[in-house]
Parts: sequence; C-alpha cells; structure tokens
Amino acid sequence: MDCKRVKKLLPDFLELNLTEDLQQKVKTHIDSCEYCTKIYWNLKQSLDLLKPTAGIAEQAFYYERLKQKMENRLESKNSLLSVIFSKKLVQPVIYLSSIILAVYIGILIGSNNPSFTQYSEIEADENINPIETFAEYSYLNDYEIETIENLITESDDDN
Repeated sequence: MDCKRVKKLLPDFLELNLTEDLQQKVKTHIDSCEYCTKIYWNLKQSLDLLKPTAGIAEQAFYYERLKQKMENRLESKNSLLSVIFSKKLVQPVIYLSSIILAVYIGILIGSNNPSFTQYSEIEADENINPIETFAEYSYLNDYEIETIENLITESDDDN
C-alpha cells in the first residue's frame, strides 16, 4: 500500500470504519513507514483534542440561583439610590453647579462696587456725600481719588 492511499484512509482508520483486511494493511504500512507514522500521530493527537472532555457535574438548583442573581441585579439597578447617583444625573448637576459657581465668583471679582455695609454710614447721616464715600472705599494703593488740579497745585506749591 502506498503513502498517498494511507493518507486518505487515516481518518477512517482512526474511527475504525474500515474492513478488517484494510485496517490491517493500513496498520502494517504505518508501522513500516516513518512519514505515515508522523502523520498518523499528528492526526490522532488533533482528534483527541477535539473529543469532548468530562462535562461539568450538575449542581442542584443551579438554574434557580442563576435566575435569582439576575433578578437581584435588575432590582439593584432600579433602586432609588442607584437612579439618584447614576452618572446620567450626577454629572450634569456637578457641571451646572460648577458653572454657576464660576460665574458668581467672576461677577464678584469683576465688580468694583463696595459692599452694602460700606454705605451704611450714608443712611445714618444724610450730610455725607455718596461720591466721597465711594471714593474713600475705591482708592488704589492708599491714595484717595483727587482731582488733577489739586495734584498740579501741590506740585507747584512745593517748588
């Protein structure tokens, strides 16, 4: 028997689907031919890997436990706390509050108006000029707001 024919018959040989006479001829050829022996063992190992292994032993109430876990997971997703703290709700609230806070801080920094407590003196005494009061609280670098004429006359008086 030649190697070409043995290659074709090897799958049937491994599954014992050949006649006894043909089975014996293939076995004799495999024993005598080194090339066919390698092919036989490679094919046998490949088929052995494909055979089913021992199955998982059945566990009592496995389906019930699995079903209960799935139901518990669905219930936890629908709870009130999970809805409140979900990313879909919390993230926009955080963004909105940070934007509002940033705008408020920007308005406070940008406004040059003194607070209302600084003008409380105006209500108590009607003789105080509001412009002078504003000037007292809005001066820069400890210099009060003065007219240019006063600065010029002071510098002229010093000379």
